[in-house]
Amino acid sequence: MQYICHRRYKQTGASGKKYNFPYGTTLDSIGKFIAYNNEAVCAVTSEDAHQFFARNDDGRGLERGALTYAIAYRPRGLGFRFTDWDRTMLEHEYPQFLKNTEFILFNHDFFDAEISVLEEIANKLRIRKE
Repeated sequence: MQYICHRRYKQTGASGKKYNFPYGTTLDSIGKFIAYNNEAVCAVTSEDAHQFFARNDDGRGLERGALTYAIAYRPRGLGFRFTDWDRTMLEHEYPQFLKNTEFILFNHDFFDAEISVLEEIANKLRIRKE
């Protein structure tokens, strides 16, 4: 599967090598890892993968990455809090994308979701991608 870097990745990868991938860099997967030049960067299901890379097999990885990041990460950094209504709506309509915790955490299936589903979630949560 192909992945694309939707936010600059400037970290040490799983192989121990330091990487600096600009926005738009394409990577492939090798087994359970996202890889660059056949070197493991991070696990496909890791937090790094979810924050910086998006599945791009449909050519919409940059859009997918922008949506997943806006929904799952940006609200926390801007002081945004999910309301009780948001939580209830997510638990009722999209339980397949949530982890069972007292906080709203999204599982790996969320980060691989179709664009139309991500747009629907973002609209219901009143979150705009940038």
